[in-house]
Amino acid sequence: MTGSETLDIWQVLGIAETGDERDIKRAYARQLKLNRPEDGAAAFQRLRDAYDHALRIVAHSQERQAPAASTAAATAPAPTPAPLAAGKIDFGKAPPAASPAMTADPRKEAQILWQEWLASGNGIKLSTLEKREAMTHLAVREEFERLALRYCATAACHDAVRARFIEHYQWDQRLPQLHKMDAEAARSLVGRQNATASLAYLRRSGEYDACLDLLMAAPPASASRLHDVRLTRTLLALIEDLRAHHGDLLAYKIDPASITWWESKARAKKYFGSTAILSAVTGMALYGLALFMHERWGFFGIDSFHAIFFVLSQLLSFSAYAAFAFYRPVALPGRMAQSRQQHFGVYLQYRHRHLWQFGWVYAYAGLSLLLFVSHPSPTLVSGATLLLAVCALVAVFASSAHFKLRAYLLLLPIASLLAWMMRATAFDAFPAGACFAFSLCLLILLARSGAQLYPALGLPKAWQHRLRITWLLGGTMLFFVAATGVLPAGLAPVLAWLWCLAGVPLYTFTMPDISRHLVWPALLLAKITLVSSTSFFANLPDARLILPQALLPLIAMLILANLFYENQQENVHA
Repeated sequence: MTGSETLDIWQVLGIAETGDERDIKRAYARQLKLNRPEDGAAAFQRLRDAYDHALRIVAHSQERQAPAASTAAATAPAPTPAPLAAGKIDFGKAPPAASPAMTADPRKEAQILWQEWLASGNGIKLSTLEKREAMTHLAVREEFERLALRYCATAACHDAVRARFIEHYQWDQRLPQLHKMDAEAARSLVGRQNATASLAYLRRSGEYDACLDLLMAAPPASASRLHDVRLTRTLLALIEDLRAHHGDLLAYKIDPASITWWESKARAKKYFGSTAILSAVTGMALYGLALFMHERWGFFGIDSFHAIFFVLSQLLSFSAYAAFAFYRPVALPGRMAQSRQQHFGVYLQYRHRHLWQFGWVYAYAGLSLLLFVSHPSPTLVSGATLLLAVCALVAVFASSAHFKLRAYLLLLPIASLLAWMMRATAFDAFPAGACFAFSLCLLILLARSGAQLYPALGLPKAWQHRLRITWLLGGTMLFFVAATGVLPAGLAPVLAWLWCLAGVPLYTFTMPDISRHLVWPALLLAKITLVSSTSFFANLPDARLILPQALLPLIAMLILANLFYENQQENVHA
């Protein structure tokens, strides 16, 4: 190497000129992280030469400051060594012969330091260990790092401790060196760190928290929690996601036996709690439809045994849902979906357009007022029936982008029951087809709620809270004013109905986890409320008020539930 390549040893060590031997050793230990022998022999040799030369400068300085030897014992004066350059060294020359004394057994020294760190319960900081005299030697330091690597590669190491070691030794940037040090431990370290990152990623949204807790714990005696259909579907989706994208999490954090056990239980045929609720509601709808058919056409020869109709309808509903749950026809739905896409695929794409999605809502709001006309003419009845039927078909077509087949299997019998109730009260001037189309559109509108309708209106999100409060106050006043008969005849039911339609975009139909436990008490409370309010509805000034007056409290309860939920969320975030 030429003289131009002579470097400043303090620049190589990365420190200012100093006479403190400990500062030189610490600087040398720091530079070893970036200049290891296996990465580059020339860079390492340059660092080693600078380190040795700096120690010789310190030693020479100390010799000059020592007291002179006794002149009586002195012999011929020893030749004075040539003064060393203060901080300059030619790296092209051979390194000085003298070198700092190395530890006799580096492995033993590293083991002592490692055991001391373990005994402290991770209380000793790694930066404190770096200041130890033994850690300035390369062999001791490498052995200590190897012990740390093997420890972090085991399940006994906590995730936070592993992260501290990775940050301190910069292992994430030195993977090739780790593989040379201990290939098996390096692979395990990377896998466990990836598993920790995957677990943090999945828990970030909070969607999979309950399912992850199930998978990471020992399998229980029974899988009773899987009677919740939403939890079951989330669990299956999580297992598929783990296998596709989070293999390290399966290898290091979750027991494969737990995955197998929960997956077998989740895929088993079962009757969910929500299925039981749908069975009960569908049974009541079938019961109302049977009564309507009996009273309208006298299909059944039983006049007073209505309980038989109720029991039969419930048995039929529960049996049908149970048969579908335990013996679900796999081939038939697949063929139906294939046929639908083959014959109607070109037309089904239009249902996603804004005009189809929300155009029928405005048409329904206008056509529904025709049913509140007193003493309609035959022409009006025929026209309203035809237009409402077309509107119902468009509503079903548009909503098929959001609802599945089972949703319509529930909506159709309920719409039939509601149509029978309408004709039994004050809408008998219109045929059953008009009442059924009116009821079906209303149920679809209620099911879609404000989650889709409010943004379609183009109103600011900030207005929603104030609009809800305004609607509740106005609805409460209108509820009692319309029932007292103060408003002109025919105006009260129209205003009440329009107020109901105005409230539909203001609520969002959500069912939090806790609410599913309150379904049966809520149904019982609704039944008691309906029975106790019979006299109230019987004394209304206009029989057509029954429908909007029954709908107003329902929408009010849904809006109140949204306000309560939003208040709870604000308190949590606050």
